[in-house]
Amino acid sequence: MVTIPLKQTTYQSRLGREVLEGCDLRYLDKSQRHQLKQSLWEHGVIVVKKQKLTAFEIEEFAKKTFGQTMFGASSFSLKPDFQSQYIAVLGNPKGFDQTPIEQAGSATKWHQDKDAISRREDLDMNCLYVVMVYSVKVPEEGESGQPHTTEYLDLVSAYQNLDSSYQKELAQLSMYQLPSGFDVKKTPWEEIPKKLYKVVSTHKVTGEKGLYLGSWNTSILQGMENQPEEAQKYWLDLLQKVLDSTPIYAHVWEEGDIIFWDNSQVMHRATFYDATKYQRIALRLGVVSDN
Repeated sequence: MVTIPLKQTTYQSRLGREVLEGCDLRYLDKSQRHQLKQSLWEHGVIVVKKQKLTAFEIEEFAKKTFGQTMFGASSFSLKPDFQSQYIAVLGNPKGFDQTPIEQAGSATKWHQDKDAISRREDLDMNCLYVVMVYSVKVPEEGESGQPHTTEYLDLVSAYQNLDSSYQKELAQLSMYQLPSGFDVKKTPWEEIPKKLYKVVSTHKVTGEKGLYLGSWNTSILQGMENQPEEAQKYWLDLLQKVLDSTPIYAHVWEEGDIIFWDNSQVMHRATFYDATKYQRIALRLGVVSDN
């Protein structure tokens, strides 16, 4: 198969590179798989457009490209094309909701996906954890009449945008990452599975320094273990400093898009759409890259 060159698309940030234009992800050769991964490490968020994939085909592509360490589980299956071991179906695939979805839901807050990584002794929090989302059906309208998007925040650029004294301050700090679902006010600290990680991390492939922030309700600054409210305020203040100085990449979804992001260097958040009027169907898979 002929290797198809990458296509540069202009955005405000390095995120959002379109790659492998005209390719079918089911039939990539070794060179194309390498090209895709290198572009992902370089740009943090990439997209391949105009795909026609089943859940099983996404899993097989992920195994061949990134490796066998996958996270996630199918929430339900409406049709054979959605059935696989690790694929989750996002949106409202059963049809329109009866009541609007909650705009303040956790997915609409800035976070880094982690799934069960904090429970695995063999994985660092800044491992090469890649999430891919394949768009089957896109809402006709998103928030405030705009196209439906997912937003991404570049944590490498965020670190570079900070002044040197603040960079040095953050380099001395570490945070605990907790799995989702633990109430630190009700669960004894020693009983909560957790990992300690540096706020300033080094990317395992590029060597670039960036921030690793986790999420507002599962990341606690070391030294504030018994002060969850203060820890949350610290995290939110730090995030606001980042948002004040770092451009956001908003990916405008089209059917057939499959977007990949490297959680060791970007955060993301979902945006609202009216599920009582529009339907969204997307397939999600998380995988740890072995190189």
